[in-house]
Amino acid sequence: MSNLVPFKMLSAVTVLDSTLDGWTLLEGDGELPRSYRRAVTFEQPFGIGPLVQVGLVGLDVSKDDNLRVRVRALDVTPDGFTVHVETWFNTRIWLVEVSWLAIGS
Repeated sequence: MSNLVPFKMLSAVTVLDSTLDGWTLLEGDGELPRSYRRAVTFEQPFGIGPLVQVGLVGLDVSKDDNLRVRVRALDVTPDGFTVHVETWFNTRIWLVEVSWLAIGS
């Protein structure tokens, strides 16, 4: 008998840009952090909340300012998670492409 637990993997690229409602990443005129959140729903739910890894695969930012960006997976559930993108100071971001991988059972 095997001790292996069945598992599945899902992955995709989520494109976030300045055309989306609530986009605040172009307003680079202060020190406070600005962020954008977007829900991602899995095509097939997991039995329990999976491990989710996110990474930047594309950026469109102003050439006039320093690049400051942070990407996280928050609120992971069996059905999905929230992509959280954050910047601060005078950085202005038009587009962020986030690759994600979810591994679970």
